[in-house]
Amino acid sequence: MTATLDPQSLADATPLMKQYWELKASVPDALLFFRMGDFYELFGADAVEASRLLEITLTSRDRTKANPTPMAGVPHHSAHGYIQRLLKAGKKIAIGEQMEDPAATKGLVKREIIRVLSPGVQFDLESHEAAWLGVALREVGQPQGTPSPWTLACLDVSTGHSFFSTGMSAAALAEDLVRHPIRQLLRIDGDLPEEARAVLRSDTLVEDLSANTLSFSGAEQFLRAQFRLATLEAFLPSTTAIHALGLLAHYAARTQRLDRLEHLQLPRPLHHQQSLVYGPQTAEHLDLFPTPDHRPNLLHEIQASKTSAGARLLRRWIAEPLTSLTEIKNRQCALEVLGEASGPRQRMQRLLSEVYDLERILGRVHTGLANPRDTRALGLSLCQLPLLLENLNALDTTRASSPSTLLRLQKSIEHAAQVLQALGQRIVSSQRDDAPMLAREGGIFKLGTHPDLDRLLGLAENGSQWLITLETREREVTGIPSLKVKYNRVFGYFIEITQAHLKNVPSHYQRKQTTVGAERFFTEELKTFEDEIVSASAKQKALEQTLFDELLASIRAQTQDICQAAQALAELDVLVGLTHLLDRPGWVFPILDDSLALEIQKGRHPLVDRGEFVPNDLTLKPEDRRTLLITGPNMGGKSTLMRQVALIVILGQIGAPVPAASAQWGVVGSIYTRIGAHDAIAKGQSTFMVEMTELAHLLHHANDRSLVILDEIGRGTSTYDGMSVAWATLEWICNRVGSRTLFATHYHELTRLAEKLPALKNAHMAVDSRRDLESHSELRFLYLLQEGPTNESFGIHVAKLAGLPQPVISRAWEVLESLENEKPAADSLRGTGPSATSGTGPSKKALVPQPASDSQLSFFAPSPPRVEVRTEIRKEFLPHPALDALRAARLEEMTPLQALNLLAELQRQSKSP
Repeated sequence: MTATLDPQSLADATPLMKQYWELKASVPDALLFFRMGDFYELFGADAVEASRLLEITLTSRDRTKANPTPMAGVPHHSAHGYIQRLLKAGKKIAIGEQMEDPAATKGLVKREIIRVLSPGVQFDLESHEAAWLGVALREVGQPQGTPSPWTLACLDVSTGHSFFSTGMSAAALAEDLVRHPIRQLLRIDGDLPEEARAVLRSDTLVEDLSANTLSFSGAEQFLRAQFRLATLEAFLPSTTAIHALGLLAHYAARTQRLDRLEHLQLPRPLHHQQSLVYGPQTAEHLDLFPTPDHRPNLLHEIQASKTSAGARLLRRWIAEPLTSLTEIKNRQCALEVLGEASGPRQRMQRLLSEVYDLERILGRVHTGLANPRDTRALGLSLCQLPLLLENLNALDTTRASSPSTLLRLQKSIEHAAQVLQALGQRIVSSQRDDAPMLAREGGIFKLGTHPDLDRLLGLAENGSQWLITLETREREVTGIPSLKVKYNRVFGYFIEITQAHLKNVPSHYQRKQTTVGAERFFTEELKTFEDEIVSASAKQKALEQTLFDELLASIRAQTQDICQAAQALAELDVLVGLTHLLDRPGWVFPILDDSLALEIQKGRHPLVDRGEFVPNDLTLKPEDRRTLLITGPNMGGKSTLMRQVALIVILGQIGAPVPAASAQWGVVGSIYTRIGAHDAIAKGQSTFMVEMTELAHLLHHANDRSLVILDEIGRGTSTYDGMSVAWATLEWICNRVGSRTLFATHYHELTRLAEKLPALKNAHMAVDSRRDLESHSELRFLYLLQEGPTNESFGIHVAKLAGLPQPVISRAWEVLESLENEKPAADSLRGTGPSATSGTGPSKKALVPQPASDSQLSFFAPSPPRVEVRTEIRKEFLPHPALDALRAARLEEMTPLQALNLLAELQRQSKSP
C-alpha cells in the first residue's frame, strides 16, 4: 500500500479513510498513528511495517472488497512503549489525534497531526545518552580548487543542549560523527562526503531536505527569536554554524507544531582550547564509552552519579577532558573537600537520588507532552534544593586553596533554592502522590487545592451517603416504610413507591415512570443532585485540566531558573559521584604542570585493577626520553600498559584521582592512538589502509603536547614494508613531532634506533622462561616494564599456550632455527635517514625457510627430533612440587569437583617458594 491512493480508489473510500489518507499525504515518510476511539490504528503499508516491527496482529479493513486495506493497531493507553520500539528501529512516527470528543460530535470526528516523532526528535528517553539530531553543511565561499570545509551541528531536543563544529575536513567530520551517537542526520540535497557516509551507524535515520527548506536569513531570524538575541555572533562565529543550528531548531519546532522551543539552550563549540582532543578511533581504542558488545569501559567503571543529567555530564567530561591547569586543580580541590566530608557527601547522594531529569521534564513541558507525573517529579526535585544547600554549607570551603568550583555551585544552588522553592512546595502540596499518566483522567490534585474542586470531589466521594440520608429523611416525612431511592442508566435517579402507599405520596413529588406494582417519582432536590452528580466527574476533570495548565504555565515562566538549577545539580552529582574513587586503595590525585614530562609510579589499568594486577613505573622526559620503544612477547602486557597510561592521563585531566602510587605530568593537549587493526570493509579499505590512514592523521596533527600510543605499526603488510614504515615513523616522531610517545613493536631491529635518536629509549615487558626437557620451555609472563630491549618475541611459546598441535609447534622451531642461521634481516637498516634503506637492501631470500621434509607433513609419523632451544632461554630447569603433582594426576578418573580441587591445590603450591 502506498502513501496515497489513486483518484478512483480515493473516491470510493469512506469519509474516515479519506480523512486518513489526507493526513498520511502530509507525512509520507512517517508511520501514521491514527486515533480511533481507544486505539491508534495504522493502515496500508504502515500497518504491514508496524506489525512486522512490533509483532502485532495484521488484519484488514473492508474485508468484503477485492483488495482489503491492511490494518493494525495498538491501545492508546500503551502506545508509548510501541512508539519507543519504532523509534529505536529508526522510524518516524506521526500522531494523528482526535481533536473533538466523539461522544459530543455528530458525524466524522475532526483529526489533526499534533506532532511528529523521530529517532532524533523524541522526549521520553529512558537512557542516559542523548538522542542527537544532526546536520552537516558544506561551507561556501572557498577559493576555487580548494576542498570545502564542513560544519556539523547537533541538537538534543529532549534536553535543549546543542553544539557545533566548524571548518572541518571530510575526515574530521567523519571523526565527530563517530564520537557522538547521531540518531538522525539531516542531509541537504543529499550532500555528504563519502567519509561521513561510511561511518554512520546502521540505525541512524538519514533524511534528505531541499536546499530551499530554510535560507540563511530565515535560520538567523529564527534563532534570534528563539534565544531573544539581537545578534548571534558571540555564540555562533560563522554563518554556516548559524544556518546549521537554525535548520535543526526550525525542524524540531515544526515537527512539534510549535513556533519555538523555549527550553533550548545556547549552543557551545564542540572543540575549544580548554578541551583535550582525541584522534580518530581513540575513544574506541581506549574503551572510553559503552559499545554494542558490552566490553568494560571507563564511563561505567567510574560512573556513580545518581541522576540522568549527571551521567550525561560525566560522559561529556570524559569526551572533553580539561587542559586548563586552573580548572583541573579546582575540580581536584572540590573532590578533596567532598571526600573528606563523608557525612554531608552521603546525605547529598541520598538527596540527589530523589532528583529527576529536570532538563527532559522541561523539554516535555514546552512541547505539550508533560503529564502529572512529570510535574510531580519536578516538584520533588526542587524540594531537594534547600536540603542540598544545607549540606553544601556544611563543607569546609575555607582552606587556603579555595575550591572555587564548590563555591560556584553553592551560589547557584542557593539562588535556585530561593527562586524555585515556592514552585516546588506548591507542586508537592497540591498534587496527589498517585498522579495519573494522563491529565485528562483527573485525580491530579488533593483536597484544599481549589474550593470548586473540593465541592466536586465531595460530590463524587459523598454522593452515596447523601442518597442514604435523603432516603431515610423521606421515609420519616412521608411515613412510607418501603420508599427507596434508586438509579439506572436510562432514567437516572428516582424515588420508588409501591402501589399500596401511593395515597401517601406528597404533592411536590413529580411522576417519572410507572412500573408493575410501583411508581417512580423525582423531586427538585433530587433533580438538582442528579444534575450535579452526573456532571461532577466531567466538571472535575475539566477543572483539573485547567489547574494543570496553569501549573504548566508557572513552570514555563521559570524555565531559565530551572535550567540553571539542572546544570548545577548535574555538576554536583558528578563531583559527589567521583569521590568514590578516593575510597579505592591506591588511587591518588596526580600533580599537573606546564612541563612536557610524564612520570607514573606503580600505575595500574583502571578497567582491570583487580586483585593481583602488576603495577608499573613509567617515565618520559622532554630532554632524552620522550619516546619509549617497548618490545616483548605477545600477551606480555604491552597494549595494557600503553592503554593504562592514556586512561590515567584522561582521568587526571577530568580532575579525578588515578590508580597509581603517584603521578605527575605536563598537561596533555591531545591523545592519538593506533591500537589494533579494525577492518573497514564498508569503506573498501584493507586493515593496513585503515592503519596508515589513522597514522597519517596522527603524524600531521600531533605536537609536543600530544600523547601518542602506537601498537605494532606496520604489521598489516610485508615484514620489510612494515618495518620500514615503523622505522620512518619513529624518526619523524622523535625529530619532528616531539610528542610523548609509547611505541610497541615486534620489529626488534628498531631497537637499534636508540643509538641514533637521543629522544628514544628502549624498554621491554619481562618474562620468566625456564628450560623444559619435554617441550622446549616453560613461559611465565611477569607483566613488568623493564629497561632495555628484548630480542625474543616468544611467539612460538604463545602459540603453544594457545593450543596449536604439537607437530606444528615442532616445525615452527625448525623454521625459526633455519631463519636465524641466515644473515640478519636488518643489516642495511643500521642508518637512520632515508638513504639507509636505499641501495643494497637485505635479501628477501634470507627470510625464506627451507622446504619441510616429507616426513614432517604427516601428523601420524614419529615426532621429529627436538631442536635445541634458543640461546636466550635459560638452560636450567627447576623442578617444582606442583609440576610433579600435575604429572602424577589421573585426570581421566577425576570428577569435575575433584579436578577443581586439584587445580586449587596446584595454585597454592605454585605460590610457595
